[in-house]
Amino acid sequence: MTSPKKIVITGAAGQDGLILGLKLIDAGHQVVGIVRNADQKTFLESYNPRVSAEILDSSTLISVRDFLERIQPDQIYHLSAKSSVADSWSDSENTLQTNIFHTLNWLNALNELNMHSTRFYHASSSEMFGLPKSYPQTEETLLHPRSPYGVSKVAAHHLVVNYRESYGQFASTGILFNHESPLRDIKFVTRKISRAVAEIARGKTSSLTLGNIDISRDWGWAPDYIDGMISILEHIVPDDFILATGRSHTLKEFVATAFQSVGIEDWTKYLIIDSALARPAEVTSVVGDSSKAQQLLKWSPVVTFESMVRRMVDFDLSIIDTGDINKIWKPE
Repeated sequence: MTSPKKIVITGAAGQDGLILGLKLIDAGHQVVGIVRNADQKTFLESYNPRVSAEILDSSTLISVRDFLERIQPDQIYHLSAKSSVADSWSDSENTLQTNIFHTLNWLNALNELNMHSTRFYHASSSEMFGLPKSYPQTEETLLHPRSPYGVSKVAAHHLVVNYRESYGQFASTGILFNHESPLRDIKFVTRKISRAVAEIARGKTSSLTLGNIDISRDWGWAPDYIDGMISILEHIVPDDFILATGRSHTLKEFVATAFQSVGIEDWTKYLIIDSALARPAEVTSVVGDSSKAQQLLKWSPVVTFESMVRRMVDFDLSIIDTGDINKIWKPE
């Protein structure tokens, strides 16, 4: 076990932040979870009372600098972002402002305070590849984002690399391909599917409406990826790492697997395709090569695609079966 550290998580009330907070606390670390508002603070404190939750507006450099001077963390996991690809089209200005300039404030504050040994992790994204020129994608693949969200993540990613190379900041990035769990918000298509399939299986609804089901993604189990994030920041030198399964599945396969998990083979009669749900520019297919992480971090995903989908549907079934609409999933 590593020695106890003081660790900050931004975006602590999101899927990755919640799982990460549990793992770090269980490992004996002191965790400060940054949230945006009082509702998130209340939720985080309920989900994991051992995390010290704080509201912080990271839109200004002075607020971030004051926070860092007071807390003096050993590590920072910067997970906070406007993370919905779909919403980034209708809220592009806010997406770019949050994902780029809030990240810049953390980097500038660390540099101004000469906290270059404080380890900084940035959550980059497979959405940066967008329209990839090669398959599978590696850390060296040319970036070609296809959404305002993807553009914002490219800019933030390069800022982290730039501050590492220019100022010696211990700044690493994790280029995580899609990773899911029952903690996903219903606005994400994977949770929309698992929820709808559970409701159809229990006779609560009769259909599932989606857009383009021919897109393909490299999907993995979120807790596996959080283990990878921790390994990235514990690595002896700062660097950039892809975390992925190396296998791509279409959204159609996701839907079929979800229905099969509840014993429904003829699922097409429940599916409605609405072209209005399609995005202006879609990422049609991505698949990651995590060889670097496997070699240097000894990391590899454990949970299969089929098991991931089944676990998500099973949780949504449990909500219906128990009648506990406020039930929140926690990893075992």
